[in-house]
Amino acid sequence: MRCHRSHLHVTRVSRAALLGACLQLAAACAAHRQVEPTLIPAPLVTALVSDRAVVARTAPVYSVGTLPPGYPSTLVPGAPARIVGGMSNTDQLTVVFADTTRRLAPILDELFQHAGFTRPPSPPRSGFSNGGPDRFNFFCSDSAYVSAEQLAGANRNLVRVTYRPYRGNMRCPVSAAPQRQPEELTIPALTAPPGVHVGRSGGGSGSADVHSNAEVTGSGLVPSAILAHYAAQLTAAGWHAAPAAISDRLAAQFFEATTPSGSTWEGVLMAVGGGNALTLSLNMNPRGIR
Repeated sequence: MRCHRSHLHVTRVSRAALLGACLQLAAACAAHRQVEPTLIPAPLVTALVSDRAVVARTAPVYSVGTLPPGYPSTLVPGAPARIVGGMSNTDQLTVVFADTTRRLAPILDELFQHAGFTRPPSPPRSGFSNGGPDRFNFFCSDSAYVSAEQLAGANRNLVRVTYRPYRGNMRCPVSAAPQRQPEELTIPALTAPPGVHVGRSGGGSGSADVHSNAEVTGSGLVPSAILAHYAAQLTAAGWHAAPAAISDRLAAQFFEATTPSGSTWEGVLMAVGGGNALTLSLNMNPRGIR
């Protein structure tokens, strides 16, 4: 009989221990249970990712169907535009709006100006370019930058707005023209001929060197014809040209130019290549400096 009671007692203790273990296990599972993440629509993710995106210093926080915290309500367009979502990190806020009219980008530009933002003065063009308006693609106030970009392709009804508060010494540009010494030469704006596109380009200037270079594409490009097109623009600006040296794949021409202070500069305009692509270069130095 004692053995029987002992057996019953042991059985009850085992059941209690088992129940306690189960409760502890359930509590542990609840404590470590993962919350299902909110799914971000694929079009929103695509729209939030810019071709010029940089790595953020902190993990971004996403919002779906609402504005990210801190985005000004004065920069939200009215109907029929709607908020698709947004993203925030330490440096900036990004919001995506949708509008079936596909004219939202210019509407937002007007909205930015109405809210007190202004577009910085356009920098003067110099050297090789495609022509057309050359201006900043953003607006700024005394506290932030903002810009709107109409997307393309399947997302062409979406506009991505980037809002970036100033940090540190960031400020809106106030002077469009670079400061030059009177004896420095300025290369005039050189626009491409019809059907020719200026791709990668660059240049620089200083007291001893001024240069501009570019890669152009098109069809049936001939170095001598491209050289003549740009040479005409330089002579129209008052530069003096020597006869051109021409071959099948290269055309070059010597130029002289005078600055407002009376300094004489000299150098060579060159077009190299042919067919679908050409490389352009213009290098000028003060006379006597090489």
